[in-house]
Amino acid sequence: MNLRRTLVWLASCALLGTGFVTTGSVVAAPASQVASMSPAKVTKQAKHKKVKRAKKKRVVKKRRIRRQAPSVAMLAGLRNTPDPLELSSSVAYMVDQDTGEVFFDKNADVKLPIASVTKLMTALVIAESELSLRSKIRVTRADYVSSRATSKLRNGMVLTRKAALQAALMSSDNRAAHMLARTFPGGKKAFIQAMNAKAEELGMLDSHFADPTGLSNANVSTARDLAILVAEAHKHAVIRDASTSPVALLSAGRYKVRMQTTNRLIGDPRWNVGLQKTGFTTAAGRCMVVQSEFAGRRMVMVVLDSASNGKRADDMLRMRRWFEAETEFAQQFAKISPYELL
Repeated sequence: MNLRRTLVWLASCALLGTGFVTTGSVVAAPASQVASMSPAKVTKQAKHKKVKRAKKKRVVKKRRIRRQAPSVAMLAGLRNTPDPLELSSSVAYMVDQDTGEVFFDKNADVKLPIASVTKLMTALVIAESELSLRSKIRVTRADYVSSRATSKLRNGMVLTRKAALQAALMSSDNRAAHMLARTFPGGKKAFIQAMNAKAEELGMLDSHFADPTGLSNANVSTARDLAILVAEAHKHAVIRDASTSPVALLSAGRYKVRMQTTNRLIGDPRWNVGLQKTGFTTAAGRCMVVQSEFAGRRMVMVVLDSASNGKRADDMLRMRRWFEAETEFAQQFAKISPYELL
């Protein structure tokens, strides 16, 4: 039936003087015939040809590689500082919380930006103030600080001061930290003065605070000073609990806000973390402070300017394993009788 229709059609075309060219079994229409075709049919054919050309000339798009700007420590060449543990962090420090005995020191007295580790001082000022942790404070547009980090707190939400403290520590929420400072007696300016006064009181002479979140690169400290801050903050149960919770569902008025820790050591069975805080900005790199008990001691560890979250955690683990191995060897050596050494 189709063949009959085709023959009739070709015969009528010949009578009308329309010339057709055949190539094998394919009949191609000249330009005059294409012009008489419906627009829909022409569009359909054009799309079909376009898809076929795209398949033939398929080009694989290259992934755009984002290069991170160097940190302050990198620019100072601190990443190249040799150390026996071959840590990736520019700065590392490990000290006994109770005796002050230093077991590891790498660039521990160099002043560097500390990013969100700043929030430990923010929490300490709140914990030692006479402000009620049960008091409710409201999130406002003023708390929308400029940051690439996201926040789950929205304008109009109402939280207790304790919930805001927890959000600032465990999830490093910048809006939570800012609202704690904003609602302090005298406002944010008075709060920052209180932060610096506390640092001076603790003997953190190489530290300075310019804002409560850590977003300002003017917030600087040393690993040695931060160890002092960790030991002092560890005295407060509210800071210990808030900084070590893996997940929390905070009440924010008629809303429920789910917060999650930023520290991968929390929940790791190899660690008994009593307090922690992480931080990151381009200028500071990846930072972390941890209080933990192992080898029969309460230890404080600090790493600043790590290349990644994984490497800063790995550096902590390397320091811990090294110390545990050294302690075990010392204990075994002490049990050896003098004649066994001959």
